[in-house]
Amino acid sequence: MQSVTKLVGIFGLMLGGWLAVPLAAADDTATRLDALEAREAIRTLMHEYGRTLDRRDFAAFGALFATSGTYTSGGRTETGPAAIGAMLQAQFAANPAGIKDPNFHVFFNEIIEVHGETASAWSQSAYVVPADDATPRMLFYATYDDEYVKENGQWKFRQRIVKGDMPRRAR
Repeated sequence: MQSVTKLVGIFGLMLGGWLAVPLAAADDTATRLDALEAREAIRTLMHEYGRTLDRRDFAAFGALFATSGTYTSGGRTETGPAAIGAMLQAQFAANPAGIKDPNFHVFFNEIIEVHGETASAWSQSAYVVPADDATPRMLFYATYDDEYVKENGQWKFRQRIVKGDMPRRAR
C-alpha cells in the first residue's frame, strides 16, 4: 500500500508539473502579446503626432498628451493638452510659410520599451517641405526622447523632448 501511495504522489507531482508548464507558457505568451500590442499602439501614437501637425490640427495634437503630459521643443516646455496644442499653433503661426505650405513628417528608428502601463522610446524624424522647384526637401531632422503612460485605456505621451539634429555645415 505504501508503494501505491508513493506512486500516486509521484504521478501527482508529474501531473502538476505538466499543468504548470502550459499555464506558465500561456502567461508568458499573454505578457509578450500585451507588450507587442502596446508597442504597436505607441508606434501609431508617434505617427499621429506627425499627422496632426501636418493637418495643422493643434487640438488633436494636444490630445495625444496625457493630462499632465509635457512637451519640450526649442528650449520651451508646456504641460497639458491645451497648452501643448496652443504652443504648437503659436510656433506655426510665427512662421507663415509653416502654416500654408504642405509638408510631412517621416518617422524612423523607433526603439520602444514597454514596462506594463508605462513605456519609453527613442526615435527620429525628418520634416519634409517642397523646395522652390517643387521637389521634396528635408528642412530639419529631429530626435525624440519619450515617456508614455496608459491613460483611460489609451497610450499617451507623458513626456516628449524634441532635439534638433544635424547642425548647419560651416562654410
